[in-house]
Amino acid sequence: MRNLVIASLMLLGPLMLDELQKDVSFGSQAVAADEERERRRVPPLKERTYRVLAEAQMLIDPDSIPLEEGEERPDIQPDPRAAIELLMKGLTRRGLNAYEVAQIWNTLAFAYYTLDDIDNTIRAYEEVLKQPQIQISLAIELSATRALFQLYYSREDYRKAITYIDRWEALNITPDAGIVFIKSTAYYQLEEYRNSLEEALRVEEIVIAQGREMKENWLYIQVVLYNELEDLDNVINVLERLIVLFPKKQYWMHLAGMYAEKEWPEKTLGAYYAAYLQGMFGKETEIVMLAQRLLNAEVPFEAASILEKGFSDELVKKNERNMRLLAACYTMSQEFDLAIEAWRDATEFAEDGLIYYRLAQALANEDRHKEAVKAYRNALDKGDLKSPEEVNFWMGISLMQVQEWSAATKAFRVSSKDKKKAKSSRQYIRYIQSEKRRLAALREMATGN
Repeated sequence: MRNLVIASLMLLGPLMLDELQKDVSFGSQAVAADEERERRRVPPLKERTYRVLAEAQMLIDPDSIPLEEGEERPDIQPDPRAAIELLMKGLTRRGLNAYEVAQIWNTLAFAYYTLDDIDNTIRAYEEVLKQPQIQISLAIELSATRALFQLYYSREDYRKAITYIDRWEALNITPDAGIVFIKSTAYYQLEEYRNSLEEALRVEEIVIAQGREMKENWLYIQVVLYNELEDLDNVINVLERLIVLFPKKQYWMHLAGMYAEKEWPEKTLGAYYAAYLQGMFGKETEIVMLAQRLLNAEVPFEAASILEKGFSDELVKKNERNMRLLAACYTMSQEFDLAIEAWRDATEFAEDGLIYYRLAQALANEDRHKEAVKAYRNALDKGDLKSPEEVNFWMGISLMQVQEWSAATKAFRVSSKDKKKAKSSRQYIRYIQSEKRRLAALREMATGN
């Protein structure tokens, strides 16, 4: 879950050569108040310091050096260690002002980071911030502060990361939704869910105030946090917004699950069905689940249609379980011919006599008793039935309809072994005997014998 809500972070590099003697605009993420800029009295960057920084920059990243038009780039191999040696020597010079010291440490941070020396990268940026605030530019302080909260975050020192985010926000003044989101995730990692939610909601306030669009992960973290706080109503509220703004399967499924937890069956079914209509169901289990829910909700023909499409699209296998479900859907929707066809198809996968029994009942309900008798006999031959006596009872009824009296009597004698069917079976046997006598009398009268 944590991986779903934690945004990946990229370190912001230090100032480039053409930015060393001026403040740098960081767009919406680094806009400070004019009053703060005017308060600072940044001393100048002397020529010899500039030369040291320029040489160090070239050693760290030769490709970053600007060229005149038509000038070829010299073949210089990066050497960050030499740059570090040069910069450390530069720090020993007398007469350096605070701004120069800050710029040297800032470039040292770049060199250390290039060598993947994170400990010294952090130390260098912290040295930048040790300089008197009034004597360093706002841009370099923002850059170092931002780099530090990202570095501490990447090291999972979330408390330190939050400390530097707070400092960055105090400097920046103009709220930044992206930074506040990172702060929210830091609190989340610390399992301080209410603090995290407070920051997550502040992200949305900033977005609205600035007339921007809400990013997906900025909104989804609210779902995660409300869930942690067991506030299901707000989980649902946010998910309902997510499916409008970012209609993804995971949100529809999550929303359906929340509706189910609240015991709202109609909304649960509606959410699953909406996901299906948007083509989000690509698994057999999902399609079968939806068909079962539609059947339970007494929407059987739609359930059957979904299954049929699943078969056609080769997403749902034709097996005993699925064909039984299809037949049940058609039976409930009173599409009896289609139900019979489904039961007949299901017999291909029958491992016992139950499917044949269901087919026989469907045929008998449509007065197709001759076919029903055959299916009943197949059921008995297949065996492994819960109650062979019950199968014989209903086979006896169908045999009576086609006037196979002897076979019907035999079937009822078997069914009479079941206490529940004994009385009815004996009554049918007596009826058959009387009916045979009546028919014999009619034949005698017809022949005149």
